[in-house]
Amino acid sequence: MVQKLYTQRSEEAVSTVVSAILLLALVIALITSINVRYVPQWTEDAEHLHMRSAIKDMSQLKSGVDLMLAASATGDESFSAGMPLTMGGGEVPFFNPSSSSSTLLLNTRMINMYLTTELNGVTQESGDLMKNMGSVDFLSNNDHYPNQRFSYECGGLAIGQNDRSVMKMVPHISVRRSVNDTIDVTVDAVKLSGLQRSISSNSMEEVYFTYSDSDSIYNGSVLVDELTLLVETENSMAWQGYLGRLMQASHLDAGQYSINSNATATILYISGDAGADIRPRVNVHDFNVSLNIL
Repeated sequence: MVQKLYTQRSEEAVSTVVSAILLLALVIALITSINVRYVPQWTEDAEHLHMRSAIKDMSQLKSGVDLMLAASATGDESFSAGMPLTMGGGEVPFFNPSSSSSTLLLNTRMINMYLTTELNGVTQESGDLMKNMGSVDFLSNNDHYPNQRFSYECGGLAIGQNDRSVMKMVPHISVRRSVNDTIDVTVDAVKLSGLQRSISSNSMEEVYFTYSDSDSIYNGSVLVDELTLLVETENSMAWQGYLGRLMQASHLDAGQYSINSNATATILYISGDAGADIRPRVNVHDFNVSLNIL
């Protein structure tokens, strides 16, 4: 009788241990299944939301500089403003609480603009004033969602992915034919000066802009026969697409302009019908850019 009771208790103990092991195995299998099947998708969705937040921050940065540029027309005094950027994102509570980081780079790429005009066979160039235009680049470091690059350069905001790029917010360039058939070309280029800086972070960072001054290369007082604008940048595809749409909207004849592009540069060429009938207005607006006011 005692032996039977002992055996029964032993079987109950073994059954309890086996049940616990099976339950633990079930929990582990469930967690593993969630981590393998669902967490990557949840992380990708969270990183996608972060990319939407990043483009919103960069768009506000571009708009903020535009407002400062408009305010500069009212006087010559210097003024400053800080633009916050959310660097981290992609966390999934309980399963993947860590945030992916991003990299912010200031003036680390060589970007140049060259403006050349010709009048009666005499060529005039913009010189060094439009060289080293500077940039603010936001590079994501995602685990699952495709990495993207947001670049503020020469007054425009481009989005790049792999070797492709598009212009999300356009720079200050206009081309239009006036009532007397004069071709008005206006360029307000934003030049960013300051030290080269880079930082990787998953928190909040601030890009600080200080307006310095503006220089005029052409003020619209002279007419020229031909005009060539060259933009040297890694985002040449974005500039090619933007300038193509710009010229289509200008209603110039197809023979009056051409756009050529390669991996590192885009060239816009405009020629008048006969005689000097292109009126350029070209200004370069200088901003000092720094990171976290340092």
